[in-house]
Amino acid sequence: MEGATQAPIIERDKKLDNFTKEDKSAINSKYKWCRRLLVFTVIILCIRLWDLQIMKGNEMRKLSEQNRIRVKKVIAPRGIMYDKNGKILADTRPSFNMYVTPEDIKDFNQTIDGLAKLLDLDREEIINKLKAASGFPPSFPVKIKPDISMDEVAKVEANRVYLPGVSIQIEPKRNYPYGKMMAHMLGYVSEISDEEIKAKEFKSYSLGDFIGRYGLERAYESQLRGVDGEKRVEVDAMGREVRTLEIKDSTPGNSLYLNINLEIQTAVEKAYDGKKGGCIAVEPKTGAVVALLSRPAFDPNKFAGGISKEDWKAIITDKTHPLQNRVTQGRYPPGSTFKIVSALKALDEGIINERTSFTCRGGFPFGKRVFKCWKKGGHGTVAVHRGIVESCDIFFYNVGLKLGVDRIHEMADAIGLGKTTGIDLPGEKNGLVPSSEWKKKTYGEQWYEGETVSVSIGQGAVWLTPVQLLQLSAFVANDGVTFKPQIVNRIVSPEGKTLKTFEPVMNSNAKLKKETVRIVKEGMWGVVNEPSGTAHGSRLQTVSMSGKTGTAQSVGEKGKNLGDHAWFIAYAPAEEPAIAISVLVEYGGHGASIAAPIAKLITENLYKPKVEIKEARAYENR
Repeated sequence: MEGATQAPIIERDKKLDNFTKEDKSAINSKYKWCRRLLVFTVIILCIRLWDLQIMKGNEMRKLSEQNRIRVKKVIAPRGIMYDKNGKILADTRPSFNMYVTPEDIKDFNQTIDGLAKLLDLDREEIINKLKAASGFPPSFPVKIKPDISMDEVAKVEANRVYLPGVSIQIEPKRNYPYGKMMAHMLGYVSEISDEEIKAKEFKSYSLGDFIGRYGLERAYESQLRGVDGEKRVEVDAMGREVRTLEIKDSTPGNSLYLNINLEIQTAVEKAYDGKKGGCIAVEPKTGAVVALLSRPAFDPNKFAGGISKEDWKAIITDKTHPLQNRVTQGRYPPGSTFKIVSALKALDEGIINERTSFTCRGGFPFGKRVFKCWKKGGHGTVAVHRGIVESCDIFFYNVGLKLGVDRIHEMADAIGLGKTTGIDLPGEKNGLVPSSEWKKKTYGEQWYEGETVSVSIGQGAVWLTPVQLLQLSAFVANDGVTFKPQIVNRIVSPEGKTLKTFEPVMNSNAKLKKETVRIVKEGMWGVVNEPSGTAHGSRLQTVSMSGKTGTAQSVGEKGKNLGDHAWFIAYAPAEEPAIAISVLVEYGGHGASIAAPIAKLITENLYKPKVEIKEARAYENR
């Protein structure tokens, strides 16, 4: 054998012996270069292996696992909202959401075109959603359509083999069981936008997450949202889940217990059928909001499922502005309800007393104009009690001139009129009660007494929201004290632990003379309970209600009369007020015939006799 192996070497040496010295040198040189190239290649490979295995080992391991293991978000259910008696006003329900995972798509056009055709979706809209998620890893599932129907689920499942990358996940969806009822108070949730997701304040959100947009949903977003969990799942080549490897449960959001009484709220909602406007009722001694309504309304369920372009366009182009909360954002002339402010200041300052009277003949000449009373024939000689009970304009024109606009402004400021009340809803707006200083600053002009005449009866440059006029009602009911209107009573954890209870917050505490409060209270009692009172038609047999009517003219451009707003502010029982109410019916007409009956309905519901169900007993036959 040894002889056999040495034979080729001997043969090679013989061949080399045939080469010249120069040929041998050239061959040896090439051989050396080949060896150098080989060594260099081995070194490069070693460096690359070191880079992949050591320097990028974790990253490569993660990428490798993502081919078969995915981490999916487990969305936390939002907290539930209850009324004061524990009835559910907003909760969550399961929904089927459809996702596309870019990494699992085999043929982009086949998947996107197939999906668009199968579910009648806009192809460009699908592509735009995928583009918006381009900053996320390709394994990130992009929500294409939330809350798909069972029929759509069946279509997708039947065609899964042709739609690699498409998946359906069952996730919680916000649910408002009463639809439009309480829409402006409860608010709504919708998907976070592409722009928002880039902002620092939303850094804890992901594309496709839902966020509180309006009402309590927005005001208490941090409490209601909860903490999402996650699960590690094994997927096949089509992106379908094969098995769950690990689950980290989500934590539901905290629940809100409201001061709202659903029974009263329902009665108010029915009273506003076919009407526009707003209504709010509170417990005057705490500020607890018992009912709050704004009409026209919208269905928050349309937003919770991902509102369609058609529905969104219909809402934002609606000339009645259904998204506006009339109670906290609608500013209206308060009309004759404002006479209470003039009466309080004039009595408290001693400008008038209980016997001070003025003669009403139906008109009040002042300057080049005659200011009219609502009663054409006039009220005759009127003191403050009849002035309030019968809402005599001439009486308050005289009182306003004696006071001057700045003292009217002072009392309005003490009550809190014109300022936000601090109600726990976002977007509350200021009102306006003018002063001579305000006009100087705003228009650079002096104030004229003729303007005071209008302001004294709640017309002219006076603009208030229904929740601000509620403060006026509560102010009288509470002898000069008001509290911040508070909708949420307490926040409760998913385990049932009370995390926070909202205590009453005092907004104003004016030191009025007892005589002032007595005279005004008697006047407001007479409005409802005396035969000549403007709201006598809304008198109750079971409980005494006090109030003040208002019919406010609304003037548009070029002085065009747009119609009258109907107002009524009230509190009950008159002796020991437990509820204060503000009612506005937009362009409703007379406050006495349109707004006052709604306050009567609220009070009736609150004080209606409770039906006692006695336990039935069975007796044995002896």
